[in-house]
Amino acid sequence: MLDANGVLSSIVRPNVAATHFELKPQFIQFISQDSYAGLANENPVDHLSRFLEKCDTMKLTNVSSDAIRLRLFPFSLRDDAKEWLNDEGANKYTTWDSLAKAFLLKFFSQKNTSKLRNDISTFRQNEDESLHDAWQRFKRLQRQCPHHGLPDWLLIQSFYNGMTQNSAFMWMPLLEALSWPKHPTRHGFAR
Repeated sequence: MLDANGVLSSIVRPNVAATHFELKPQFIQFISQDSYAGLANENPVDHLSRFLEKCDTMKLTNVSSDAIRLRLFPFSLRDDAKEWLNDEGANKYTTWDSLAKAFLLKFFSQKNTSKLRNDISTFRQNEDESLHDAWQRFKRLQRQCPHHGLPDWLLIQSFYNGMTQNSAFMWMPLLEALSWPKHPTRHGFAR
């Protein structure tokens, strides 16, 4: 699909049902102020988080979030990151999710992904840590690596197996009430 300048774009911009839809220059500048260049000292997860936070301030009738995000994302990039997007090939990204995933795969190093995936799957609650604080730390690890690829059942297993015995004992009645398996080893939930 050709963009507004007649150039093939890697992003397919969704049609919008709104009769008058325009991205205001002030909002584009707002997005561009915090641009991502693809440097080693930049965090692509933080960039996406800030980008989404800004995009979520704009709500328009008959305009999807995907339409806004896909149109604005190129303005949030510069230098190597902008070149990456331009080099991706015509009409490659049709949804925000596919673009965000590709961005993370490109700019979040495999080493970091592997380390965080391992930290998530081998999570351990500290002896002096409350269950609430452990849960918050576990969720923070997942936010740092949203493309970890671990299925929900494995995340639950990792957290459960990482609980201290005290926490697991305290929460067993709740888990049983939620139909937690009577024979947890059948599902990999061994204690």
